[in-house]
Amino acid sequence: MPKTNNSGDDKVEPVGRSTKGILRYELSNRSFIEKGWTMLPTEKVMNVYRMRPAHPEFDWFEHNKNKRLMTYDSGEKLAEFDDNGRGRWFYRNGRIALDYYDAEETHAQQRFVIYGSGEPDERGRSRPASILATFDYLGSGIVFDHSGKIRLKYNQTEGVVLDRSLGPATHWKWHTLNDPPVLQQVMIDTQLAHKDPNIMRMGGPADNRHKEDNEEMLAIEFDNFIKEKSKKLSQKFKPFQIKMKALRINENFSLKVLDQATIYLIFRDGSTNLKMNIGMILDHKEIVDTDTAEVGDVSNSLLRYPARTESLATLQRSVAHAQSVDRARLEREHRIRPSIKRASVDKLNDAASRPLRPPFRTVSSVNTTTTECPCTKKIRKPTSYVYYDTGLV
Repeated sequence: MPKTNNSGDDKVEPVGRSTKGILRYELSNRSFIEKGWTMLPTEKVMNVYRMRPAHPEFDWFEHNKNKRLMTYDSGEKLAEFDDNGRGRWFYRNGRIALDYYDAEETHAQQRFVIYGSGEPDERGRSRPASILATFDYLGSGIVFDHSGKIRLKYNQTEGVVLDRSLGPATHWKWHTLNDPPVLQQVMIDTQLAHKDPNIMRMGGPADNRHKEDNEEMLAIEFDNFIKEKSKKLSQKFKPFQIKMKALRINENFSLKVLDQATIYLIFRDGSTNLKMNIGMILDHKEIVDTDTAEVGDVSNSLLRYPARTESLATLQRSVAHAQSVDRARLEREHRIRPSIKRASVDKLNDAASRPLRPPFRTVSSVNTTTTECPCTKKIRKPTSYVYYDTGLV
């Protein structure tokens, strides 16, 4: 019977002195991955920690809620406030620019949503009034372009920049609390939830009895869960210093990410200049939830289907609408472009299909002859003869 060697590498060896037939298995060996013996993880489980505003004493909406209404210098509505300290910003054309409200999701607390102004682009094409960015009090944020493509996203663990106009794709981590990530357990369930009635009739009465859970295994799993949580709570919190990320969301909004506690959202329109710090501070002593994500992906609640709440579903529909408008525009341009391309190709073919004419060659004349023009009575002296080179035909 084989046994497992307790050395550093996992090896399977048969009992006995003979070494014939020894199979050496290494978890880090690439060949076992290619053979299918070792399966790479596809999902990871991350702890979700409590997040709190970095500077609640500088809450812009809370400080200005008694004004009820703010206007631009020219009289248009700039901001309005709710009694609970939430509110909205507006563009000069009357469209909503930013919506600050209480999120329906658990632990998300509040959310900022930035909308496009609906103004045409530099080529005069209309843009859909879709969302351009969302940020919540759980430490998550995501920025889109006008066609619904992701430019930047982050959660309370890590972030990534995907906009090629800002440079190559870059990934960063806020801290090391979720390193290494807990891999999701994969178990094979041999009990079917709904058994085939034909199979049910083949079995005896003992097969129909409900099998009780193994209390010993449940106790072991619960103990492992408690140990994992206590280990994470006692883990040392080490925030990283990252390189500043700055991008322009649209003509009025811009974002500057200095660190997890310092994220500035800036709104400018003429002499109007509004600035908020939407950065959050992580409390590593309080785990409020766990989240499952694909390995290598920066998870965000807005990108998860189906949406957990109706407000998230509304935001997802807005992004999907912007993506469909962009696809329709690309398809329309694709239908128009072939005719334009064909016209230029036809012109090139016409020029290339003209018959070739042999080149002219001139040879200097040795003898000088004189000819008399009957109308002018002048003497003309040709200096060369012109002939075709028949060798090229």
